[in-house]
This record gives sequence, C-alpha cells and structure tokens, in this order.
Amino acid sequence: MTVINAARARRAVSRRGTRRPGARRIATAALALITAVILAGCVGIPSSGQVNGGGVITEIDDFPFAVLPSGPQQDATQQEILTDFMQAATSPEGNYEIAKQFLTADAAEKWNPNAHLLIREGSATLVSRGDAVVDYSVSTRAQVDSFGQYTELRTAGSTRLSFRFVKVAGQWRISELAPGTVLSRDNFNAVFASHALYFFDPSYRYLIPDVRWFPARSSIATRIVSALLGGQASWLQGGGTLTAFPQGTELATVPVDVRSGLATVDLSKEAGAASAVERARMQQQLLASLGTVSVSTLTMTVRGAPLTVANPGLSNAAVTPDVDSAPLVRKDDKFGFATVDGIDSVSKLSSQIVAVGARAVTMARGQTTAAVLGAAGVYIVKVDMVDPKLLDPRKDLIAPSLDVSGYVWSVPADNPAAIHATGADGVVHEITSGLPAAGKIVSLDVSSDGARLLAYLQTDAGPRLQVAAILRRDGVPTALGATSVDLPVSAETPVDATWVDDRTVATLSTSANGQSVTSFAIGGPSESLGRADGAVSIVGGGGTDQIRVLTSTGTVLQSRASGWQNTFIAADFLATQQ
Repeated sequence: MTVINAARARRAVSRRGTRRPGARRIATAALALITAVILAGCVGIPSSGQVNGGGVITEIDDFPFAVLPSGPQQDATQQEILTDFMQAATSPEGNYEIAKQFLTADAAEKWNPNAHLLIREGSATLVSRGDAVVDYSVSTRAQVDSFGQYTELRTAGSTRLSFRFVKVAGQWRISELAPGTVLSRDNFNAVFASHALYFFDPSYRYLIPDVRWFPARSSIATRIVSALLGGQASWLQGGGTLTAFPQGTELATVPVDVRSGLATVDLSKEAGAASAVERARMQQQLLASLGTVSVSTLTMTVRGAPLTVANPGLSNAAVTPDVDSAPLVRKDDKFGFATVDGIDSVSKLSSQIVAVGARAVTMARGQTTAAVLGAAGVYIVKVDMVDPKLLDPRKDLIAPSLDVSGYVWSVPADNPAAIHATGADGVVHEITSGLPAAGKIVSLDVSSDGARLLAYLQTDAGPRLQVAAILRRDGVPTALGATSVDLPVSAETPVDATWVDDRTVATLSTSANGQSVTSFAIGGPSESLGRADGAVSIVGGGGTDQIRVLTSTGTVLQSRASGWQNTFIAADFLATQQ
C-alpha cells in the first residue's frame, strides 16, 4: 500500500476555497488521495430481512497521510467492498477506473460519479440488511450539483442510501447504486475549490460572478469552460446577466489545452458567427473565468481554425473594485471618512447630507451622488445639484440603496413588496418582485455592479436572506428575477445585512444570547463571524476583514481574526460605500 504526505495539498486551499496560483499539481494529487465516501442508492431494496449492525466510518480531522486507492481484495465482505469502493472513488483517474472495479459490468456502465456531491457532517454508518444489501446513513446540509452549483440548507438532514450486492466469479461486487459521491466536510474543503464563471451585466460594464465548485484535477480548465458555455445559474438568467457566446456554442475539442499560462479553447461552429465585439467579449469571459487556473493568455479556435479577436479592447468590463477602506460615518454635525485626525468631509455632499437630517446614507463610487434617509424621507444628493431632492416621502422607510445608473432604491419597513427605484428626475419606477407584502424588511442593498439585490426579511415563515437579479428595460430597473437565491440564515431576528464583496454578503442578527454576524458566500458555504454584542447595524466592502458594525453606544467595531475589535471611532451611523 502506498502513502504520501497530503498536508501540503490541504494548505493549498485558501480560506474561501479558491486555490492559490501554483497549487494545481498539488491539488490534483490531493483529489486522487483524500479519503472520502460515495453517495449511492438503489431501487427495489427489500423491506424485510435480518439487520446486522456495521461499523461507524470516521475520519481524522487533521490526518497527515492519504492512501492511494487499490482494487478489490480477494474474498472481501460486502462491507469491506463498500468501504474500499468509497475510498477508490476519490480518484477520478481513467474515468474512475479503480472504483469501477468494485462494480458489476452493468453497474459500472450506468454509474455517473459526477452527477452530484453530498457533503456529510460527522460520521457515516454501514448496516447490512438481508443477504445482499448494505445501507449507508449520513447527515448532510450541503451539496454540489452536476453544474458545480453549491447549495446549503439551514439545518442538516439525515439520509439513508443503499447498495445491492451480487457475487461475480465468487467475489462480492456492487450491482446497484445511485449516481454521485459523498465527501466529509474536511475532505470537501481539501479536494474542491470554488471558481467564478463570469457573465456580463446588461450594460456590459461589469463582470458578474457565478460561483461553481469543481474538484482540482487536470481537467479543471475544461470543466470551467464547459460550465461557462452551459450558461449562468437559473437565478441570473432572464436578462439579469448576459453571455457573449452564440446560442448552442460548445467545446469542439476536449480537453482545453493549457500550457505555460496559454489556454487554447476550440469551439463549435456556432462561435464562428460572432461579431468583432462579441469575440472580444467571449475572450474576456474566458480569461476572467480561467483566472483561477493561472491562465493569462488565450487563443480561441473554431474546429481548429483560428478565431481572430482583432480588437480585445472592444470589451473592457470591470470586476467590481473594493471600496475605500476608511469608514464613512456621521458624527454629530459632520459627515465623511473617519480618520485618526477626525472626519474628512466629502466635497459638496457632506453639508447637504447633514442638512436633511441624515439617518442613513449610501454613497456612489466617485463620491458624486448619495442616497440619504432624512427627516422627511429618502433624498438624492448630487454634486451638480444645488439642493437635495426628496424622492420618496413615504413613512417608515428603511435605509436606501443606490445603483450604478443613479437610481435610488427605497422601501417601507412594513411592506417588502413596495420597492421603488427612482431616478434623479424624480420618476418613480415600481419594482415587480416575489417579495411578500406582509412581514418586515430590515435591509435592501443593491450590489456595487448594479446587477443584484440583497434583501433581509422577517416573514411569517421566519427570516429570509434573498439575493435576486435586477431586470432592466433600456437601463431602467423594472423587476427582480423570477427565481432567487435563498441563503440559509438562522432563526435569529434579522437586524441588518450588507454586501461584503461581489460574491459574499453578511448578516447581523439578534437573539437572547446577543448579536451575531454571519457571512454567506453566494454559491458557497456560510461562516459564523462570532458575536458582536450591542451591534445595531453592519456595513461591508472590500472583504471580510473590512466588515464593520456599529453598537448602540456609537462605537465602531471591525472584524478581525481574534473577534470584533474596537476601532475607537465613534459614530451616529455607518454609511454604505458602493
């Protein structure tokens, strides 16, 4: 039996799950070596017969070695075959040729290990039932589907899966099993990595991430490109985001060839009809999406013939940049960026913001426009306007948001469905959405790219944290996407929510035990950021270490590895920077 040290492979995975440059070969080895278990099930399992208890499958959290899988052992029992099969299925080499040795010929032909992945919590248990069935019980709260899309539930659920066995030439083999695999949480973090596929917002000014999860192995570039050509996740479709690839475009040659940072992507004939602008956009989508596998240059072909991109500059969409690291605050009669020397005012805006009795502010990138919740409602304040303009005088409005096109978003706390997006011209656009008219909404935040909306609500069914695509007509926001992402928030009472970066959001919630902060990767796992006692609002931007909360006593706390630390900045409120 061969063993190798796997510690380096595990360290190659960053905290968010994206692999650092230079870790590809280590990560590929890790996939073939990390011990895991395989999701399986079958139909027609007998409901009667003797039940024999089996052993509990456990994994050491910080194991120093991993075992190279081997084929079936002579005269192995059903449970031994199943255990070894689970281990062998961690290696995809040769289309899982080692794992398929544990199956009958018919089962090996039908089994699809890439159909989906369950991420188990804790240990799994094997129990023999009857003469030819072994049940496998597991607790899980997250899964990855065949498109690489990660879904997490609020709480873990229990699943029992079954394997049927027959003897082939006197040896036990698995004859029936469901498609897919299972990994423990630790092994998932070590073996899988997140990769953002990039699509365009409707204006083609920004690249919008659609996060997928793939095992690290030699075919990772192929999987990324195939997923990109397959299109965006359902909640980003319907006009919320766009792709430059002509409909029906597929890979004509696999795998995608990557050598010394150069990727050659051979596309089907549909790509040949793309215009010069579309070719530039196709190239930008590919380069951005392949960035996590150290691709820096790209050649596109159509069935082997070069697909020329005469002017790559025709597509210059941007990934949303980080915001200014200095907190934007109001304290007494001052508004601006908090520094060690006090508060630096925002030219031509600060005095107007204070003048309307500001209680909440969202400021545009470039510091030319602000959406302000003041004494009489929601205002827009602009450097080229003489006075603030009242846009929404409705009662009980929550903190407004502001999108990249200058529309101010506002909604009453007691009517989540009554969202307005109002331009500087004062024209109100009612937003059609699936949000309930009943309940309470505590926060409404447009992403910095203007393509998505984050809403945190308290409903009759409990708290909801929802991310939806923003649909526009001729640039004017009209509706939210028909489907959305519902993130697995706890049952704690919602207080506030914020965008952390272009693919992460965070919530502030409260319970009898105090106030808690949780981050949620859109298309990835959630993470507790600990208690922030006394917190009443939260503002993000620029990564987890830039999240700040404001306490009821006016103290600004900042997220650090050791917990929530006092910044020694005092404020009446924290403003959001777009």
